[in-house]
Amino acid sequence: RIYELVQRLLEIGVQGITLCDTTGMADPAQVERICREVLNSWPQAVFTAHFHNTRGMGLANALAALNAGIDRFDASLGGLGGCPYAPGASGNICTEDLVHMFQRMGLDTAVDLDRLLQCAADLPQLVGHDVPGAVLKAGKADRRYPKPKWMQEAGV
Repeated sequence: RIYELVQRLLEIGVQGITLCDTTGMADPAQVERICREVLNSWPQAVFTAHFHNTRGMGLANALAALNAGIDRFDASLGGLGGCPYAPGASGNICTEDLVHMFQRMGLDTAVDLDRLLQCAADLPQLVGHDVPGAVLKAGKADRRYPKPKWMQEAGV
C-alpha cells in the first residue's frame, strides 16, 4: 500500500513525502527495506522519515532509514507529541537524541547540540511533566563521571 500511495502522490505533483511510523510498530529491517525501495523507485522525490519511540525502536528505525539513504528526519524537542490513533503511544523521537546519535557517528547535522539540550532542559517546567529524552537525562556520550566514593577510598 505504501508504494501505491507514493506513486499516486507523485502523480498529482507532490514533491516531498514523509514516511511515517506514528504508532511505533515498525522495526529497523522493515524500515530499511521500505526506504531503499522508495528511494530506488522514485529517486527524484524528496523523502522524510518520521518515527515514534512507542516500542523503543525510534532511533534504531532512524538509523535504518539513514542507512537506506534517507537524509531528512522529523523529530521533536524532548520527544513531545503523541498519536491520536494509538492511545498511550509515545511522542516523536527526541530531536536531541537523534542529533546526538548522528553527531557521534561523525555526521554533520549543522545543529548546536549544547544549545538544543539547554532548550530541552526547560521543557519539563514548561509542559508540566517529565520528557523522555535520554541525552537530556544522562548527558552526552563524551561525559565523564567521577569514580564512586568507595572506589576512591579503596584506591581503585
